[in-house]
Amino acid sequence: MENILPILIADAPEALIELCGVNLLERLLRILQRLGFRSAIVLSATPEIIRAELGKHSWAREQVVLDLVPRANEPLTAQLLVEQIPSDRFLIIPGHIYCDARLLASLCAKQCPTALVDSDPPAFARSLIRNPCGPALVTKDFLSTFSSAAPFFGELKDKIDVRKIDIVDAAEENDYIVPMRRRVRPVCFPAPSEQNHSLAERVVLDSAQKGTLDLPAYLHAPIETAIISLLCKTRITPNQITIAGFIIGCSATAALVFGRVGLGILAALIFGIVDGLDGKQSRVKIETTEHGKWEHHLDYLIENSWWAAIAFHLWRSGQFPAAFYFLALLIGSHLLDEFAKRRAKMATGRLLDDLAPFDRAFRLIAARRNVYVWILACGFLLDALPQSYAIICAWAAFSAAVHLARSIWICDGAVRRFVGIRS
Repeated sequence: MENILPILIADAPEALIELCGVNLLERLLRILQRLGFRSAIVLSATPEIIRAELGKHSWAREQVVLDLVPRANEPLTAQLLVEQIPSDRFLIIPGHIYCDARLLASLCAKQCPTALVDSDPPAFARSLIRNPCGPALVTKDFLSTFSSAAPFFGELKDKIDVRKIDIVDAAEENDYIVPMRRRVRPVCFPAPSEQNHSLAERVVLDSAQKGTLDLPAYLHAPIETAIISLLCKTRITPNQITIAGFIIGCSATAALVFGRVGLGILAALIFGIVDGLDGKQSRVKIETTEHGKWEHHLDYLIENSWWAAIAFHLWRSGQFPAAFYFLALLIGSHLLDEFAKRRAKMATGRLLDDLAPFDRAFRLIAARRNVYVWILACGFLLDALPQSYAIICAWAAFSAAVHLARSIWICDGAVRRFVGIRS
């Protein structure tokens, strides 16, 4: 993002329309911060209203230094841009749009003037998208070819139509997101009308849902989305949700240690839903941080405390004297599983769970926390807790073996392809 200055054209009320608890201007500023920008100019024909909004504290965009520049309440022109902007390359963004961060990143990666279009709007957002989409990377030299008095966005559209400017086509962008294990079509659309507002929020909420889940998680997903559709409009932060989940997880451990197995399993089931909320909240509201990645390590610690607590309860009660041996099998299997997945990701750049139809199908039932909890819940209800604990440990070993075999097959295939290319 070096030598590029973002310019946001933000007028009330359109730029302040909220989607999932965050107005469009604020959402764009949060995206810019996560793309690495540390300064931006906001041009506004309603400066007092926009100034009041920008004056509100927002940690999610506090690293971006903003310069609010008033402008006349008339169409934006290339001449005004040249006069106001101390840069040779700048990213023009209408402040009243929703835009996927990947599209803005693709624009910024270009070396020449480029505009964003969507040649084939997806069916789910077709009523929202208007072409051209609005954002454009331009230079002062390029603006010199514009009329000094004609509206900037009108001339930009004309240049797009006759291909006098390069384009980034949202329909042709890579839509696969590795950490989310799914394809998420990037879209850009202006502030939705009142009748389309609910549709626009559904697009935002759906973009935060991870893919290739286990069976229990597929049941959790709509519950989590329904909860987030309400939580995102409150001041509750992802960190606060994480803390709540930590308390619930520790409560489950305590209940299991003291033999309150039913209560512990119930808390674990609730944790399975709460654990998905903080990530969704951060993605929906653009409140992601580097520290958020450590939340997965905390989850892993909590989960293993459950398996250890159940082993302790079963050993102490005499129901399963070999419980700690099975616990060692469980933990060892997890370590082997992690090794296999890491090896496959290094070879392919993608997660093993989402590489092929077999991997996606196996993910549905593979050894994971949610699957374990369901098995233990069934064992508790059937008065067969020791047997269900043995099953989850054996299933962990089997899953690790399957993933190790797949990893070896994938990595060997990558080596064979590399050798074939070199020869």
